[in-house]
Amino acid sequence: MASKPLETDWQVARRGISLLLNDKIEEADHLFAERPHSFHIKAGRCFALFMNAIMTFEDEKLLEATQLLKEMEKECAGNIGWLKLMKSKVLGKEQTGDDFITKLEQQIVLADTQVCAAILALLQQEFSGFVKGGWMLRKAWRVYQHTYSQILKLYKHTFGDGPLSELESNRSTPCNGSSLNHTPLSSSSEWSISSYNGSSSSTAASSPSGLRSSLSMFLSLTGITSEQQTPFVKSTEVTRLMAAVSFGYGIFQLCVSLLPPSFLKLTHVLGFKGDSSAALAALMYARLSKDMRAPLATFSLLSYYTFVRPFFSLEGSKIITDVKAAEQLLDESNLNAALLMYGSAVEVSSQREIKMLCLHEVAWCHLISLNYKEAQESLIQLQKQSRWSKSFYAYLAAVCSGSDGNFNELLSIYRELTNLIARTSMDTQLGLFVCRRVPKLVDRNTGQPHLISYYKLLVYELLYLWNAIPSCTTEALENILTEWSQEPLEEPMLGLKDLIEGVIYSHLGEQSGCMKCFRNCLRRRNSIRDNCDEHITVHAMYELAVLLCKSYNVEEGRGLLQRAQSQFKDYDFESRINVRIHAALRKYN
Repeated sequence: MASKPLETDWQVARRGISLLLNDKIEEADHLFAERPHSFHIKAGRCFALFMNAIMTFEDEKLLEATQLLKEMEKECAGNIGWLKLMKSKVLGKEQTGDDFITKLEQQIVLADTQVCAAILALLQQEFSGFVKGGWMLRKAWRVYQHTYSQILKLYKHTFGDGPLSELESNRSTPCNGSSLNHTPLSSSSEWSISSYNGSSSSTAASSPSGLRSSLSMFLSLTGITSEQQTPFVKSTEVTRLMAAVSFGYGIFQLCVSLLPPSFLKLTHVLGFKGDSSAALAALMYARLSKDMRAPLATFSLLSYYTFVRPFFSLEGSKIITDVKAAEQLLDESNLNAALLMYGSAVEVSSQREIKMLCLHEVAWCHLISLNYKEAQESLIQLQKQSRWSKSFYAYLAAVCSGSDGNFNELLSIYRELTNLIARTSMDTQLGLFVCRRVPKLVDRNTGQPHLISYYKLLVYELLYLWNAIPSCTTEALENILTEWSQEPLEEPMLGLKDLIEGVIYSHLGEQSGCMKCFRNCLRRRNSIRDNCDEHITVHAMYELAVLLCKSYNVEEGRGLLQRAQSQFKDYDFESRINVRIHAALRKYN
């Protein structure tokens, strides 16, 4: 009986990453420990620690991930540096196909580590972090640029100048049991890495000036030039290398494309820009490959379609996407099943951070179902057990208590919140949001609670700002409208009821009703002389503008978008709505 072939290092790394993504932490650690000195295993551990640091955001894990990324970057830079290249040339050592593959993989991992380190720096939300992160992104951009031009040349040498045909046979490759309908790359130019001045890098190898610029800016990557004879590399390895560079490039482009317009100016100065379409095509390419990054590419795509796009309301507010692998998790009409799944995860997960994430989702499922009592119970747990966002969870619990008519609990949480916000950083948008909302929880003159309808409007505001209203059932949305017509109404902020009502009418398909509500909201807001709660005005402008553009009144719609972008500053979640406004202006240009 033939023995089973020994797994390569990159195959073991891929298996370890898959275990990690399926919450099998101990098994992944054990697998990584079997080959501690392997380059691929160390790269896989970098990805694993990076994801864990992002998920937990604990100082210790952030520091550990940053240190490992630095070590990996240093190792890659040393292995492909010009000194080692000169030594090989002096000794007359001929470069083999395996040497060439190793060199290219080290270049890719070098860029990957720089992108991961840049993300960690940017998440600090400090000026120095933005500068450091921007510079590291620029370095990674140059490496991806140079490496892609080399791999593209190798790909064309192996497969010819036709389309990336190997993906065609994988178009229906299942992901978690589901077949994905997507548009594969028809040619490499669909996502070819643009050079820093906006030109295509696919011609960099044939452009003397472009090559000289690349060589002068990154001397450590001069091992393969157009004058050298390319060593023979197996076609399967060529495809894997193309997928490897596609993953890093896709993540890079996706992150840059989601930055707020104010930060995009800096990226243009640094010499790069984001393209979400190209990023998704690159990630889809990587997802269908055998490279160790394939599970990460799938995870990234699912995260984009299930969280990022709904969170920013990109390409409309429709939550259910065409990614069939995510349908089970995104089914708007099956919140009870989602609650069972998340509840089970809370019970069986071996990692504390996973439990917290699932408990967070349980709370939001109850909130979307307008089950205020159940949501409040989960949120109190989160406030007590979570290491971060305690004030935010407390605020959510407070408005749920008020919406349920439990005013004693509301006042108790309010007293606790007044102490919490004293320790809450106002440097983040979430911290600033909570600090602005806490004074609204009780009457400023009497210290007594407001009407139940007041707190329900604050819940609806949260659902709107987190783009969760589309996940509410039609029955729930209609009940909200019925309540407003039958019960006394108290508004926490002028125009909030009109904004929410317009959004509800929009999702119920009543276009004339929603446009009337948005215009009424803007009319009422125009009477205010101060700049309080300006996020309501901006969101009403955005919603009305999108409707106008869709109904072929593009000129008025663009005018509203431009006003919303230029006339208002320092309101709640300014960066988030600016991303949506920026995307709408590009779409309706």
